[in-house]
Amino acid sequence: METETARYATICDGYNLQRAWMDVWGSRTAAARHHGAGIDGVTVADWEADWQARLQALQNDLRRGAYRPSPLLCFDVPRRRHSSSVPAEYGREARGGRWRRLGIPTVTDRVVQRAVKNALEPIWEARFLSCSHGYRPERSVFTAVAHVLWHEAQGLSWVADGDIEACFDTIRHDTLLDLLSDTADRDLLALVAGWLAVGATAPGRGIAQGAVLSPLLANVYLHPFDVAMIGAGLALVRFADDWVVMCAGPDEALAALQHAAGLLADRDLALNPDKTGVLPLGPGLAFLGAQFE
Repeated sequence: METETARYATICDGYNLQRAWMDVWGSRTAAARHHGAGIDGVTVADWEADWQARLQALQNDLRRGAYRPSPLLCFDVPRRRHSSSVPAEYGREARGGRWRRLGIPTVTDRVVQRAVKNALEPIWEARFLSCSHGYRPERSVFTAVAHVLWHEAQGLSWVADGDIEACFDTIRHDTLLDLLSDTADRDLLALVAGWLAVGATAPGRGIAQGAVLSPLLANVYLHPFDVAMIGAGLALVRFADDWVVMCAGPDEALAALQHAAGLLADRDLALNPDKTGVLPLGPGLAFLGAQFE
């Protein structure tokens, strides 16, 4: 690449690539490093055997514009089943046993994605709102549940319970790249676009579940939804594509649900009717696996 734009040059920096490799290496146990290869059959343990040479070759490819993402290794896994005792009149049924597709990048692609994540995540963390808990540093299912209980203590005991239908599979690439455009330069956007292309579930749509960068990209895509919901004065608590709005009563919760549906439609997303409804906070609600008394 004849000229590197500034943020892309940061991705290509040797220190940042080494840090990204160490993050990928450290994310797996010693035993697991011998498994989990991408489509090229190369495991983390294989990479580790000559990581310095591999990292140098990767840096050279990135700098001269020769890096290309590999196809994903795809396979289907069953979605987790969650029991639900929500009364049918509230419009929310138990989850079905559907399947979801995972797309596993090669170790080389994981290293580059991790370098990009390390560069972009601090910028977006400064923008993300406190209502968002999924796949973020220092946040978890536990902080999301605690946030729900905090709202309950403020007198909000009704819930608009929402789940985005096939969120990762339906994210629009053009909208996502537009959202990234003020935090990623031309070359970095082209890099992300390459990963989106190999992870697409339909032309111009979908991000790979199983890729290092995908959770951050999903949060970027849903950030305007968070901003609009909080801006409307709604007590949103979101964990990735699963969210609730805490409300004072059923009418307010229904209005919140309708408002959310409109905002999501603006991003070409839809609610899953089998996992969406209005109910009082209590035994009927199972949010992120937590049962409420």
